[in-house]
Amino acid sequence: MAWKDLTTDKKIVSAKASLMFNHPFFATLASRLTTIEDPAIRTMATDGRHLIYSPDFVDGLNREELTFVLAHEVMHNALEHHCRRQSRDPKRWNIACDYAINGELEEAGVGKMPKCGLIDPTYTGRAAEEIYALLPEDSGGKGDGQDPGGCGGVLDAAGPGDQAALKEAAAEVRVAVRQAANAATGKMAGSMPESMKKLIEKLLAPVVDWQAVLRRFIDENSNRTDYAWTRPNRRMLPHGLILPGQISDGISHIVIICDTSGSIYGEPEALNRFNAEINGAFGDGMIDKITVVYADARVSSWHEFQRGDEVKLEPTGGGGTAFADSFRWVAENANDASAVIYLTDLYVNEFGDEPHCPVMWAVYGDSRNFADLAAATPFGEAISLAA
Repeated sequence: MAWKDLTTDKKIVSAKASLMFNHPFFATLASRLTTIEDPAIRTMATDGRHLIYSPDFVDGLNREELTFVLAHEVMHNALEHHCRRQSRDPKRWNIACDYAINGELEEAGVGKMPKCGLIDPTYTGRAAEEIYALLPEDSGGKGDGQDPGGCGGVLDAAGPGDQAALKEAAAEVRVAVRQAANAATGKMAGSMPESMKKLIEKLLAPVVDWQAVLRRFIDENSNRTDYAWTRPNRRMLPHGLILPGQISDGISHIVIICDTSGSIYGEPEALNRFNAEINGAFGDGMIDKITVVYADARVSSWHEFQRGDEVKLEPTGGGGTAFADSFRWVAENANDASAVIYLTDLYVNEFGDEPHCPVMWAVYGDSRNFADLAAATPFGEAISLAA
């Protein structure tokens, strides 16, 4: 029977069969979704458990396009887009997610993207959060508010405040992705295209919450604290509240070095999120003192903050990059430092000597280069601030 003569339901079944024959990984993930017809959804959408579609939209696609759209929706779930929006604008989030998906599917040769789809090699391979930060605020897309990318939208698995439900949904999809990967590699042993292997490997990679890793690093390199009225909470004093402050059994001194070689100015959102996380840890009493050092090839300035202060990262300057002088400054001026956090893009050839305390590289910039850059560090632990 000709494609145009099939019912909407049978077109979806036929597209799933095409996935099963050519791309069993996507077919396995698609099979776990409950299919629901809903004319209120103008294209297609998923919340991690359902595949919601408009008959008019499905009937307007050919088999290859519908195959692509089904894989597109599956990718939203596999990448946990339904769990990661947080407070971001839903329309702009959908656009960012579509850019993160479509280039990957085209490279893997899955179906054919409809003409309305969003694709830009600038964004292919990047995380949705990273793309979101790069998009202009007035990004309009080509579709409506539910699906501005026109290829199928993603809905939240739960409200942003329901963290337990979001974690449960993310855990469910991680299990499903691993099961689908096992099924696909079994069925296509020796014949799976390299592009598909790479895509599945990427989806199987653990999602790293850099904020949690940063907090863990600070916790491990800070001293235990207790409360005391003899040291009031300075942040509450301007509000007329006198509350006990925290004291530690030893000084926890974190040195934050800001690489001011120029590229940091193009990553304001990463800088702001990092600044907010540092202030959160500072306010929680995990740190007694923070010294912020600004450096390119040489240290240019530094500022000290005591517990209760608000840390402000205000990098200035520009120039070449080298880390040797920064670590020399730490050795000469901060021998009580518990840890060093270096905010940088990691494009450097001169790391200098390893300091006396643990180092974390907080890396901003294109996440596609992170693995290679992190692997080249001679010491320390690296996290990507892109996601």
